[in-house]
Amino acid sequence: MRGGDAGHSAFRAPSSALEELRWRDEILGVLYWLRGEGIMTDAGASDLGPFLVAEPAVLRDQLERLAAEGYLERSGEGEDARYRLSDAGSREGGRVFADDFAELTGAAHGECGPGCSCHRHGPEACRIPAA
Repeated sequence: MRGGDAGHSAFRAPSSALEELRWRDEILGVLYWLRGEGIMTDAGASDLGPFLVAEPAVLRDQLERLAAEGYLERSGEGEDARYRLSDAGSREGGRVFADDFAELTGAAHGECGPGCSCHRHGPEACRIPAA
């Protein structure tokens, strides 16, 4: 590849896109969890800082981007802005949460019911697949 700068700029866009995906998943997953646990239904950047270990300014930028993309609904302005999951954000946050905790939230042996063959043949015969 000629021209070192061309090679570097080709790698910057995917890195930025990957970072945006990472932030989207992290923020939506945390907001989904906070809402599901009844801790809070909306949050500001300073509320999310302890969970995401990031500076409030970075979180504000990401929250604004997610609001512009339709994942979040904003109320208020500036540092006082609060964000809650939109319908699209709730669906995506739920997917992130399910993916992240699939091993912990799947059905356990014995939850399948009394007629399952695992009661006669052991856990490997369970009709409910392991997560």
